[in-house]
Amino acid sequence: MKNKYLKGAHLSERKFKEILRLFADDLTATQIANISGVSRVTINSYLKKLRHQIARCCETLHPVPAPVIAYDSRQENSQPDHGSDTLVAVKPEVERLVKPVIFGICRLPDRLYTEILPDVTRSMIHAATRGRSVLETLGATERLRGFNGVVDLGQYRLYRLGSSITDTLNGSPLMDDVDAFWALTKHRLAKFKGLNRNTAYLHLKECEYRFNNRNEDLYGVLLELLKTYPLTLA
Repeated sequence: MKNKYLKGAHLSERKFKEILRLFADDLTATQIANISGVSRVTINSYLKKLRHQIARCCETLHPVPAPVIAYDSRQENSQPDHGSDTLVAVKPEVERLVKPVIFGICRLPDRLYTEILPDVTRSMIHAATRGRSVLETLGATERLRGFNGVVDLGQYRLYRLGSSITDTLNGSPLMDDVDAFWALTKHRLAKFKGLNRNTAYLHLKECEYRFNNRNEDLYGVLLELLKTYPLTLA
């Protein structure tokens, strides 16, 4: 069946557009399945592929040459890293033995980007927020200073590391957008009651993509993305 947005699909282009619009409206997989009449398994498969494409798009805009941590489908068939098969809690009562996901938020004049920081610990964040020089020996100070904020999903908390610098484009403090992004992200992630570590990255990049396109018609933006980089079932 011909579908320029989803190669190899046994689904009409019209039906796929319906699913895409529901995704753009931020409905859950269960809601999309109920409304579209497509099975939950199929919806989950399509949404995962879509999130991979969104993550790749975000990665191309990453401001530093070093790639961000990528979680791709090959990891699902490989032996998981330590703790990778556990849920990443996004509420305060997280089990303390589970290593939390920590990510940085950086605000540029035209957009915001995020990066998961697997080598950053809570003690490093606490030291950075207090201005302690002990981080110099850990080699993390300069890296953390590149972010306006750092989020510990285990504590469900944003640590502000940047100053209230004014955005020269619209005159608003940069931290306002960091706070707004975290408000969007914690609201979206709370719906999952916890995330698998292998999908946390994809959901984070989806939040980044949604925030950076918050003033656009997200459905139209996604259509343009998939015209250039269609999904494939292969």
